[in-house]
Amino acid sequence: MPLFSSTIPYLKISLNGDIRSYFKNLVLANGECENGNTSNALMTKILLDYDIQRYNFHDWARNVLGTKELENAHCSRNIKNLNRSPTVNQLAESFSDISEKYHSLISDFLSEIYGEISTYQSPPSFRFHYIGLGCSIFHSDRDFGVEQGRMNVWVPLTDVWGSNSLWIESEEGAGDYAPVSMHLGQALIFDGVNIGHGSKINTTSASRISFDFRFEPGPGPATPTSY
Repeated sequence: MPLFSSTIPYLKISLNGDIRSYFKNLVLANGECENGNTSNALMTKILLDYDIQRYNFHDWARNVLGTKELENAHCSRNIKNLNRSPTVNQLAESFSDISEKYHSLISDFLSEIYGEISTYQSPPSFRFHYIGLGCSIFHSDRDFGVEQGRMNVWVPLTDVWGSNSLWIESEEGAGDYAPVSMHLGQALIFDGVNIGHGSKINTTSASRISFDFRFEPGPGPATPTSY
């Protein structure tokens, strides 16, 4: 199975070393950025690897939900009954237990790539995409009034592929939606304000649990906000 759809270009980098210098050099080499200013490269989709031991969101979610396998969340009536929305569920209610790791993730990789961060969403939105069910319509976030300049970060807590994943178009208005295949320990950054994305009915053998948030590059210090 490919890491991600060949129809959609990504930058793939790991959360170590001088990420921002690497990112700048890469976009400069591709003519997407001038004078080291990454603001012109916001449309780039970035696939990040992070350390699941240091940022143990997966283990935290398993403990909170009381399940050994997040992929089997659909088997638990309790999980499904308590999951009412992206902001009203067991993970959202227990966010304070993992908030320090979350804020650290923001400062460790977003600031390294984009320089200063003006604001970021906290807490994030937690989503449960059960077997046999859909998750969201295809849309761009501007359809719901989200302001330009904000970026999306999507962090699956399970391996994702096919219909249990996020589907995203290659560029604004292309309409060529394709699923992103990712494994635990990866995060996707993309311009969800303008790039269409959504999900389909999950016909795979595994449920998907993920969290996502938006942030705005700009003069700091980084300020958490409800967005």
